[in-house]
Amino acid sequence: MPPSLPLADRFRDCSHALLRRLHPRRELIVARLKGDLDAASVQHTDRVLRTALRDAPKALEIDLSRVTHLSPEGTLPLFLTAHGARGQGITLTVTHAPDQARTVMRRMGLERYLSAGGSGQ
Repeated sequence: MPPSLPLADRFRDCSHALLRRLHPRRELIVARLKGDLDAASVQHTDRVLRTALRDAPKALEIDLSRVTHLSPEGTLPLFLTAHGARGQGITLTVTHAPDQARTVMRRMGLERYLSAGGSGQ
């Protein structure tokens, strides 16, 4: 009876982990989000942002310039990313947030991650 995970798959998983550890740490990763960030897009947004954190940059910038709407539910991946970034010592900044997204982020308590300037940064 074959093992639950073929040897080649186990080796590939181990080698990816090793390569991740050996790969030099990037200075900055920019995640550019677009469209509506709402309950329907939470899983996709979370997946994109977790992938960015997995590369362990020194800083992660989340660019919201192409976001058309941010709902309170849509902020969940931002909260999770902020928590993960803090745990890894990664600086997190949200830039180019449209006024509507800025308002929602302030109401939800994410204002500390907003860049200091206006939405046209």
